[in-house]
Amino acid sequence: MNYRHAFHAGNFADVHKHLVLLAIIERLKRKPTPLFFLDTHAGRGRYDLHSHDATRGDEWRNGIGRLGGASLRSEDAKHYVTISGIDHRPLQHYYGSPLLALLALRESDRAVFVEQQPAEASALERELTRRRNVSVVCGDGYAALKTYLPPKEKRGLVLIDPPYEAENEFAQVEKSLHFGLTRWPTGVFAVWYPIKAARESHRLHAALVKSGLRKLLRVELLIRPQDSPLGLNGSGLVIANPPWQLDEEIRGALEEVRPLLAQDDGGRVRVEWLVGE
Repeated sequence: MNYRHAFHAGNFADVHKHLVLLAIIERLKRKPTPLFFLDTHAGRGRYDLHSHDATRGDEWRNGIGRLGGASLRSEDAKHYVTISGIDHRPLQHYYGSPLLALLALRESDRAVFVEQQPAEASALERELTRRRNVSVVCGDGYAALKTYLPPKEKRGLVLIDPPYEAENEFAQVEKSLHFGLTRWPTGVFAVWYPIKAARESHRLHAALVKSGLRKLLRVELLIRPQDSPLGLNGSGLVIANPPWQLDEEIRGALEEVRPLLAQDDGGRVRVEWLVGE
């Protein structure tokens, strides 16, 4: 596997994914009982925006770089900007999902971060040396679903965010979501996927609709028309068992950031149920 998230850290897809991730965690925290968070493809946790890898495409400049200093009204959007530190200048680093989640989680909550690449896992472990109830595992994120589910906490969230380098990744994601919900039917699962002109995401949606699963919410942010040949046109999440009213409340935050991220006045926000109750 050659994927390095440092090439893409802080891009518009990270904005979408992490804004929604933090919104889910905040809603789960409304109950006092401890949470469990499993990140199956965690990465290194912190990315230097001025490193060689990050500056190859400077993708963050059209992502988090457009949000700093923006006047935002949505509580979810403001919370994301504040907790990620992108309202500070100059921007030097961007946090990945592990560090953002830990900034939002409570001391009583537990987290397991799984990363397959040894160098990335070691870097993440160095970031988390002083945190209780936190484990970093170098291994297969999909296999971790069997190892760690169901958790003792009963409540929590699983983030499945693979690099989509393998040809069968979409099929593996669908299979893993189905397996995870079999192990932990009441858990919240968030599956990230890229939206490109090839429309693999449509096939994922069709497979999930036929899977027999219930309570699947689609939350997408496109920065240009989906059939554009330019590459990554949008970012999507399928959320199983989303917190109450997330479907109604997250739309406003995404509609607020979309004009800041969209290119050539394109793009749109889509929040709708793939499968209801």
